[in-house]
Amino acid sequence: MQRRYRTLPELKAHESAQAVSFTDPELACKLTAMGVLPGAMIEMVRKAPFGDAFYVKVDGVRLALRTEEAEQILLTV
Repeated sequence: MQRRYRTLPELKAHESAQAVSFTDPELACKLTAMGVLPGAMIEMVRKAPFGDAFYVKVDGVRLALRTEEAEQILLTV
């Protein structure tokens, strides 16, 4: 049985999921420095009106992420 992962842009407002890993190793360094670690709970607070940015809460800390960054975060279903 193969596991299915979601990415951050697939979450709806106020939906939460657990971060599993990152698809881009270079961006993973930046995201971990921001506090987005594997195992962290991520809640989608809201999406920007035109969908080019996301406002999320990661273990109680609020962050704004670009679409390119958000697409690299794999979440559990």
